[in-house]
Amino acid sequence: MRKKIYIIPGWKESPTYKIYRSLASIAQKKNYEVVFYDINWNNKLSKQIFPINKNSIIFGFSLGAILALLISQKYECRKLILASMTPVRSFKEREMRKALVDLLGKDLINDITDNLKTKNKAVETIVMYGDKEGEPGDIIISKTGHRLNSRYIKKISELI
Repeated sequence: MRKKIYIIPGWKESPTYKIYRSLASIAQKKNYEVVFYDINWNNKLSKQIFPINKNSIIFGFSLGAILALLISQKYECRKLILASMTPVRSFKEREMRKALVDLLGKDLINDITDNLKTKNKAVETIVMYGDKEGEPGDIIISKTGHRLNSRYIKKISELI
């Protein structure tokens, strides 16, 4: 069975963006079948969880990383890469939660809060942040904020 990588873009981003296509190209050169998932932000994330095979990698960026994490809670995967994931505490801390509700709506935020767990079924989970985000992670990308860029792509290419 051919290896698969699922790429889930961030909020209001699209798989057609050049940076996601760049990641897909690298993965294809490494003999991965690339599957893009374009989130429908009008639907609950818990309703968008889809099955994957055990040998897969799931990559998600920002709020796309939240969906990647939700998927890995239900399905086993070889590797889960969470890049600049919206911090889980954001859904609980009052001020941050209010800002997310204002941006995304109460239904979506409640759905995430109700379904997000601390454990997942990934064999390996890697959390990445840009150094300018000030978040702890397994890998910190230098000279980077909350933006998927070539520095991120270089590191991800080493991980897949």
